[in-house]
Amino acid sequence: MRDREISERELEHLKKVYPAGTRVELVHMDDPYTKLKPGLKGTVKVIDDMGTIFVA
Repeated sequence: MRDREISERELEHLKKVYPAGTRVELVHMDDPYTKLKPGLKGTVKVIDDMGTIFVA
């Protein structure tokens, strides 16, 4: 859950730095129920208007 809304400037920056197709690697996640582990790699699919980066 976000503590604050993302500004348009921050959102545009995320979309510029992580366009669809960008390869990323999981470094850390604060979800005790996930099976995802650091080091997993994926591809950015889309960034929504809240700044959530969706990765496959």
